[in-house]
Amino acid sequence: MNQRGQAFSVFELMIAGVVAFAILMVLMTVINSIVVGNDADALTEISTAVETASPSGEVTTKTFVLQKDIAIDSPDLALNTDLDKESFIFVMGQFEDTDGIEVGEGDFLKYSGTSPKKRLAAKVICKQTNEDLSNALSRLDSSKYDLGSSDSGCAEDGIVCCVIIPIKPTN
Repeated sequence: MNQRGQAFSVFELMIAGVVAFAILMVLMTVINSIVVGNDADALTEISTAVETASPSGEVTTKTFVLQKDIAIDSPDLALNTDLDKESFIFVMGQFEDTDGIEVGEGDFLKYSGTSPKKRLAAKVICKQTNEDLSNALSRLDSSKYDLGSSDSGCAEDGIVCCVIIPIKPTN
């Protein structure tokens, strides 16, 4: 009888070890996602924000990762949303050329800095007319954002026009 009792104690100890290991793995996953964060896709985050802000509104994305030398452009957004490729204007926002962010002629967003990826977020402002867009952009603090010539709006007035403003993430 004593031998069985001792074997059962070893079995209980083994089960406790397995349970403790499982709990440790769950905790490590949670801690890792909090500290490191999940690398959200830039195109997905911006497309979701455009869908939310369109036809008239303002949305700030969650933090996302822009991979080095991979551009997000107007045709990409047009494929992922219900808007035309002429409906998008990219600006420098809270970044400068020295940060490695490029916007070309306002038709793409690209990171070409020294690290393999850049964490950022974006403010997306969509309006139905260029006048409404200009009014919305004028309410932004011009000392915080480089909006370029986006206040003139999209080339074709009367279509939904969205300005994508890269911003520094809050976390």
